[in-house]
Amino acid sequence: MYIKSMKGWSKHLDFLILDVVMLELTLIISYGIRHAWSFRGFGDIYKTLAFMLATASIVVGVMHESYHDILRRDYICECRQTILHVTIVEALLIAAAFFLKEFSYSREVFLLLWTLGIILCVVERCIWKQILKAIGLGRQTRKRQVLLVTVPEQAARVMDEWKQAKVLDCEICGIYLTGGKAYETSHEEVQASSEVAVAAPPGGRDTNLLGNESKGDASAAYAINKLDGIRDIVGQTSSIPIILTVDAVLEYLVKHVVDEVLIRPGSALDREQMDEFLQAGLTVHMDIGEIIHMNAPTYVEEFADGIVITTAIRMVRPWEMWMKRLMDIMGSCVGLFITGIACIFVVPAIKLADPGPAFFSQIRVGKNGRRFRMYKFRSMYTDAEERKKELLVYNEMKGAMFKMKNDPRIIKGIGTFIRKTSIDELPQFWNVLKGDMSLVGTRPPTEEEYDSYEMRYLRRLSVRPGITGVWQTSGRNQVCDFDDVVKLDTEYIVNWSLSRDIRLLLKTVRVVFMEEGAV
Repeated sequence: MYIKSMKGWSKHLDFLILDVVMLELTLIISYGIRHAWSFRGFGDIYKTLAFMLATASIVVGVMHESYHDILRRDYICECRQTILHVTIVEALLIAAAFFLKEFSYSREVFLLLWTLGIILCVVERCIWKQILKAIGLGRQTRKRQVLLVTVPEQAARVMDEWKQAKVLDCEICGIYLTGGKAYETSHEEVQASSEVAVAAPPGGRDTNLLGNESKGDASAAYAINKLDGIRDIVGQTSSIPIILTVDAVLEYLVKHVVDEVLIRPGSALDREQMDEFLQAGLTVHMDIGEIIHMNAPTYVEEFADGIVITTAIRMVRPWEMWMKRLMDIMGSCVGLFITGIACIFVVPAIKLADPGPAFFSQIRVGKNGRRFRMYKFRSMYTDAEERKKELLVYNEMKGAMFKMKNDPRIIKGIGTFIRKTSIDELPQFWNVLKGDMSLVGTRPPTEEEYDSYEMRYLRRLSVRPGITGVWQTSGRNQVCDFDDVVKLDTEYIVNWSLSRDIRLLLKTVRVVFMEEGAV
């Protein structure tokens, strides 16, 4: 019988509860420090704050996955994660106070709550992790014993990966080598050794016994193999038994403690052998990581009435996309209101400077190649697209993108102004509201640029394009190679989070007002 591991926040419910307790204790201490340890004024408003504090900590812990891999973190990483957790909780409390129009809370209490909360939560988490290791997870005798099944040429790398994974409650108790390019060589070395008895039955199945304990005794089917040839193949695995035959592994299971079996890809096991593991009551894990062999997150799901392995450059949870879309809708509504006000001044100025439409629309390429019509205030003369062809020789951008300093197509005066202040981008809030774009994302290419894309450039279109993004806020005038743009966009996609979108929006405001990197 196998006890399934808990997933997500429920796996670390103890840390979630302890954080709530520590933050509540911090609130009491902060109030006491602020009011000279007099709690007469700790009335309903602070009781409400205490309730909101507990709720916020639970919500952040569950939604933000604050406890993911918490047992494997070092102290520095734990400090960073705790600071982030407490800061988000504090931000939610401040937002709730404004929403409830409750302004009687002491600012010193909030400041102390944030400072002491970080300190106490870090101490609490570190101490509790040590306690967990002391009472079970770190004890040798309580670790689940795992038999590793792999091929000789992968064994050393697999053992290194196991050590790096820092699996706290399991340990490798034996290595069963099957198949592989080095398998035949291994058998020849074993058969040539005087330490090992050899008995090859009809059909070619080798029943030779490995290890210095066999010494010609064909009945002993397991031992600690110390042959240099085998050790060179699998690496220096200390005293971990190495097994080469079916008969040997079956008797090894009888005479040793084995709880689970981990089968790595490429292992030459037939269904009968796998059934024998199951019939023995062992839990069998089949590692499928090498099958897809991609440096990307993966998970198993149902798809088209089948079970599939799904992988992507970045995986997010549905609620994160809902929150991002909600942020887009709210932000676009505010943006369209600002756009309406800007129209009063910008539209007449454009028409006076250059007769023609005040708005410019162009087909752009969005998420995964979807075409859409993007809108902007017109900042260039009406014949700008025709003149672009003759200006291509002045392109300052290397790769599938056009950029030119002091572009002569820009309308003098109003065109230069609205581009420098990014006012020309305001109509794109309509694209955001429609769902063609997002507030934050990657720059949408023109069809002409898209047609010249290489395969590796397509990754930047795996998300909705945005009004702003990493490239726009990283000094776009200084980035002159499209490959660098792709690197920035890829880094944004791989490390995407709602909090990062918010930071980029705030940075965009600063960049706009400081007129940094405007084209």
